[in-house]
Amino acid sequence: MSQIAIIGGLVLMVVCFSSSSSVAMFMMGGGDDAGSSSGSSGSSGTSGSSGSSSTDPSTPPPPTKYKYEFIKNIESARTKDFNVHITDIRVDGKRITSDQIQLHEEPEWAKCNSKDGGYQCEGTNYGLNDPEPANPTYADLTWSAWKEGQIPVGSKVMTITTPSKVKEFEIDYFRPKYVPGWIIKENGKEVLKETANGGSEKTPNPKTVTYRIQ
Repeated sequence: MSQIAIIGGLVLMVVCFSSSSSVAMFMMGGGDDAGSSSGSSGSSGTSGSSGSSSTDPSTPPPPTKYKYEFIKNIESARTKDFNVHITDIRVDGKRITSDQIQLHEEPEWAKCNSKDGGYQCEGTNYGLNDPEPANPTYADLTWSAWKEGQIPVGSKVMTITTPSKVKEFEIDYFRPKYVPGWIIKENGKEVLKETANGGSEKTPNPKTVTYRIQ
């Protein structure tokens, strides 16, 4: 074989080798671009996982008003002729207004009674929310009273409606023996249940009972 042929063959082999290497690199795609693409994908995933939190749509909004039902659970000690006598009702320290209270049984023994020589009932007010003095003497008390058998155990006697949740009710009764035991419901849910009445004593006048709502 001539020297020229040998040289030509070697050149042809070099050209073929160089072409094969270029094709292989082209098919592999280049390391820098591949790495950059992978990193971008990972960063995007991390960003997506840190999305903003949302409130639970299943949580109901707070009520716009609260209804408290007073249901007689225990009879008062005095039942002959009349029983429950209420002189005042306060909600978190403030006397209830006429538009806050609904009586389900009209107090037939006395809508508003008062003692001679003291503060007298005003207009058509009930004794249980008549604007008597803040700390009345015995002669200044006014009261509402129900007749014997008028509100038996299990009766819903009154409903008090407020714009916000109540922490405590204070009810002034004319005497301890006129104090029943209540079940109190807040928007239909029982929040207080008494298992005793106020006893059979005649004093103090008035007898104040505090009902704390959970």
